[in-house]
Amino acid sequence: MKLIFEIKGDERRWEVLLKDFIGEKLYEKAHVEYDATAKNHQARVQFLEYKNKPELINKLKQSDNIISAYLIDNKKIIETIK
Repeated sequence: MKLIFEIKGDERRWEVLLKDFIGEKLYEKAHVEYDATAKNHQARVQFLEYKNKPELINKLKQSDNIISAYLIDNKKIIETIK
């Protein structure tokens, strides 16, 4: 199962922001892609081997900085978190 989410924030502080949000151990396992335009700064975070962590799912649901979040299994969205 995969967990993919997009988060908006300050491009100069992505590492700090993501470590604070998901924790340092999870950050080390994440694949992060950064994207910045004149108006937006966002990152796409992927966990290719996601183990169920309800506290992370709750954080994703509650955060105003999360643009979208999905659980994916075999190329199919099994849950839209946000």
